[in-house]
Amino acid sequence: MTRRRRRVGGLDVLVDPDRAEASLWRRFTGARDGALREKLFNHYRRFALALARRSARRSDVAENVLRDLEQSAFRGLLEAIDRFDPLRGPPFPAFAAPRINGRIADGLAEVDEARARLRFHRRVERERWASLAETERAGRSATDVLGDLVTELALGLMLDAEEKEAGSALAGRSDCGFDTLAWRETRALLLERVEQLPDMERIVVRQHYQHDLLFSQIATLLGLSKGRVSQIHKAALMKLRKSMRMWR
Repeated sequence: MTRRRRRVGGLDVLVDPDRAEASLWRRFTGARDGALREKLFNHYRRFALALARRSARRSDVAENVLRDLEQSAFRGLLEAIDRFDPLRGPPFPAFAAPRINGRIADGLAEVDEARARLRFHRRVERERWASLAETERAGRSATDVLGDLVTELALGLMLDAEEKEAGSALAGRSDCGFDTLAWRETRALLLERVEQLPDMERIVVRQHYQHDLLFSQIATLLGLSKGRVSQIHKAALMKLRKSMRMWR
């Protein structure tokens, strides 16, 4: 006798202990906590990325546009997480897909293929500079301010290399064994220092550098203001810079 597969609906997400996200949805529905929202975002992040990449393939857009579509997908995912009611309706992926695809469609309509990547980088750079600008106003030396910037650039490069190590030109350099060893040791130490940051600082660093979320999106994710996220980002870089200076 063939066993029929039971359809999993919204209510099952709360009561079925076998589903990995059941506990997250149960707690988030009751508390609407920023840390739980971040866990749900991480859980469904690949789903949103897959929708963005499928749309990019269908639309035959330039490679530099894909990152903008991924940002649109993340925006739709965050909105879907906040609007989803697990007590009614379909499972979350079925609920979220139309909203994510809608945001992606909006992004396709607005994107300028020749300037999309440049606009994104400039926006990220402006946020990072603004985050560090208060350091200069606080009366610290230009050398210390530059040290923050160098740490920030190294952090972004090293965390990006962790995500794309197989294709990273720096991570895979073979022309100088010392350079390769020094790069890997420094990157490993920096990643270790990131893991030792307080929870909120670690989340901001990882979401901003590894997942390319803007400060405004991290603010939505954690239920904070954009200014507060900027402050957390700056505090994290200060700690990383000091810890790396002690290591040297």
